Amino acid sequence: MVDLSPKDLSVVLPVHNEADSLRELLSRLLQVFKDSDQSYEVIFVDDGSTDGSWEVMKELNAQSHHVRVIRFKKNCGESAALEAGFKAARGDIVVAMDADLQSDPRDIPRLLQKLQEYDVVWGLRAERKDEWLRRLVSWGGNTVRRILMGDNARDAGSPLRAMRREVAQKVKIFKGLHRFYPTLCRMEGFTVIEIPISHFPRKYGASKYTIINRFFEYLVDLLVVKWMHNRHIDYEIVEELDER
Repeated sequence: MVDLSPKDLSVVLPVHNEADSLRELLSRLLQVFKDSDQSYEVIFVDDGSTDGSWEVMKELNAQSHHVRVIRFKKNCGESAALEAGFKAARGDIVVAMDADLQSDPRDIPRLLQKLQEYDVVWGLRAERKDEWLRRLVSWGGNTVRRILMGDNARDAGSPLRAMRREVAQKVKIFKGLHRFYPTLCRMEGFTVIEIPISHFPRKYGASKYTIINRFFEYLVDLLVVKWMHNRHIDYEIVEELDER
């Protein structure tokens, strides 16, 4: 039986056709936490995989009491997988991470250390190992977002981030808007900082996004977030008197 008691830490992993990487990823995560006195859980969210990822996840769940697994009926996208994982998380701290082995679990303790000062710690891929065109498009998107939003996040699409539980519970994720999560967090009044993290070439499979579809979707989503930012209600009550 899975232990559903509160945890110190929840690691949320959206998964879509990453069967080859899951065993190695879990092994790396368990290695990072093996000497920790924190209680933790690892939550795999299967976003409609068709490559046998779900069978691997069930196997990992049977092997480790730290592992929980969630399966979607169909592919719903990374935003939905993150939302489901955040809702299921029982940790005081929530870490979100891609399952493609391009990020290093050994960076997680550094993110957690910064959470003593901030609400959200975002990984900055200072030396990205993606192909040059993907890096160029990402740089352009981040630049346009910073200019339009006045947001200083340099790598809003980072695959590794950590946050306090109240952030994961309060900040609503809409389809595609996980790419603007630092902006959404700041809109809700949370403090955000970026720190450099490691980044590796993809070891298995292929990216789920094409440059063209991501670029045009990004522009539409950016305008939506800009509208949300302009219409966001921000107030502070300084005094309130009840009826007598």
